[in-house]
Amino acid sequence: MKTASYESIKADQAWITVTQHLQRRNQLISDGITFLEKHPADHVLAGRLVVIQYHLRATVRRLMEETSATRSPASLKQQIKRQWLMVHQLNFLLRQIDDELSKMGFNSPVFRSWMGAKLNRFSYKAPTGVYLN
Repeated sequence: MKTASYESIKADQAWITVTQHLQRRNQLISDGITFLEKHPADHVLAGRLVVIQYHLRATVRRLMEETSATRSPASLKQQIKRQWLMVHQLNFLLRQIDDELSKMGFNSPVFRSWMGAKLNRFSYKAPTGVYLN
């Protein structure tokens, strides 16, 4: 039986929140690639989104492999600390992706307009709303 504490519940909630943001961002990037492929002037930006999506997936895969390869910590406190470390790393990755998407919007009015419509329609929330310990 696994022991739960207030700290472990907070860490689990942060984990759930950051993974939901990762899933949304991955879907937004996929939709952005599809959109930009329809605009020949923005094919370079579509290629950039493909690279960003690859980076997102590769980073998540690497972090998961590192976590599963590490011996399971003996104490609940160590497990919570490791979980927070991963949450912080993923949150940093989300901020990097958001910055890149914002930069791309400066380069393409069509993409900026599409992003605005997409984000308003799906009530996009930035990962800064995640309470990080």
